[in-house]
Amino acid sequence: MNSKCLKLLLFGIFLIGVSNSCYTGSDPEDIIEEVFSVPAEYCLVINNGINDIVMDVNAIVMNNLDTKKDTIDDEIAKCVTPVIHRTGEVIDSVVIDYGTSSNCSSNGGSFRGKIIVEPTNENLQDFDIRLSDFIANGFDVTGGFSFNIVGREAGRNFSVSTDAIKFSFSDSEETVFTFTVPSFEADYTYIRSENDDIDYVDDIYNLTSDIDITDPNGAQMSLTSESDLVYAYSCENIIGGTAFFSLQDIGEGLVNYGGGNTLDNCDGIVSVTAEGSTISVSL
Repeated sequence: MNSKCLKLLLFGIFLIGVSNSCYTGSDPEDIIEEVFSVPAEYCLVINNGINDIVMDVNAIVMNNLDTKKDTIDDEIAKCVTPVIHRTGEVIDSVVIDYGTSSNCSSNGGSFRGKIIVEPTNENLQDFDIRLSDFIANGFDVTGGFSFNIVGREAGRNFSVSTDAIKFSFSDSEETVFTFTVPSFEADYTYIRSENDDIDYVDDIYNLTSDIDITDPNGAQMSLTSESDLVYAYSCENIIGGTAFFSLQDIGEGLVNYGGGNTLDNCDGIVSVTAEGSTISVSL
């Protein structure tokens, strides 16, 4: 049995004992380690996966809406093939093909399958995003997003929302476990393109977001930004700011993503604090 499945089963067994009642254990360390650790990890990983998908679409498609090429090939990974379909000069869709045999993305994430981006108006401000046979970081992801460019400059500020995303995985016995995302809303604001001494240029964004997730056992959890969060494209992670993590009938914890430094906080390690105790979660 893989580690994801084991954690999920332990999470499910524990929730049976605490559902519809508040946890009254006397040891705060037990609360954070036994109650918050597994659901918080899944919530943070799923939220981060959505940000990775959205950021890759923004980098590949929105930064190239004015191209005359039929295949986008500017500053993207060789394993990604984004093909533009047109009627005359009008863009009907952009199909981003990440392939089926390798895990890749433009910013180094682990993607497979296709993302279809379709403009919903002629001025190329609003888009529907659909996922086809798509796998992100080990999860089968189904559904789609609404993507809206804010302002006149594509590739910079934008907002995203969805009520139709599911993250699933199967254990060794092919039992499918599904996390449903009934709500995700986020606003992304471009800050800068940062040159560091680690030989890459990183696009930095501030974002505010709110996500609700239903776990396979029906428990509700949510993650809401308390401050502006900092997302670094090449880090593939949120690297700064704080958010509130809430678990149904249990309580709330504070997530600290770090100080927003692309050198010091690019390791994908965040902390979750609840009931006076803190754990680390790897994204």
